[in-house]
Amino acid sequence: MTRLQRWLIRLIYWTFIGFAALSIHGAFSFLLLNTTLAYIPIELSFWLTDRRSSFMFWVLAIIWLLFYPNAPYLMTDLFHLSLLNPYAVNGLLKFDLAMWRDFAYLVGPTMVSVIVGTFSVDQLASECQRRLHLTKLPGGRALISTLLFLFAAIGVYVGRFLRLHSIYLLITPQYIIKQLIDMWSLKMLAFVFIIWGLQLLIYVVWRFTLAAAKTTVSK
Repeated sequence: MTRLQRWLIRLIYWTFIGFAALSIHGAFSFLLLNTTLAYIPIELSFWLTDRRSSFMFWVLAIIWLLFYPNAPYLMTDLFHLSLLNPYAVNGLLKFDLAMWRDFAYLVGPTMVSVIVGTFSVDQLASECQRRLHLTKLPGGRALISTLLFLFAAIGVYVGRFLRLHSIYLLITPQYIIKQLIDMWSLKMLAFVFIIWGLQLLIYVVWRFTLAAAKTTVSK
């Protein structure tokens, strides 16, 4: 990702976060916090490059890992679309501009965070593969990405159903240890695999699209 692309992404997030702080209130006020939390791992990913010392890289990588689930977590916020009461009496979608505005508020940050988050996972996996000397491991980059997505899916469950934010891991870790130990069940694992599979699907499509674009350029 180029320097210009990074700053464009930052500008998009900063603009929406500022707008949310000033203008989005009521039922959708959660967008300010959730979008900010989703932006943190995006920003951290910009610093996880080969220019970082080994110590700084792994410190930032751990912090990124703790905050990254906030990006796919936004997908679960889409259930709040039910608050829009979108259907008219005849069963058709209403043509209500205020409703479609709120729709954009919910879907926009989710799409950006999922796409850029997927990119950040792939780039981090590539750098981890290089630093761990796993370049000869078949599919090592994809394997590391898969494991990161699995961790993220567990994080989405923790955030959505235990209502624990990533910041708690840094300020009050003792508060959540018991809950993390007791949360495991078949139902929980089923949810995790659903979110994991969804992330993998997005990742595969993203990699396929990227490969197709490179092929087109090379021609």
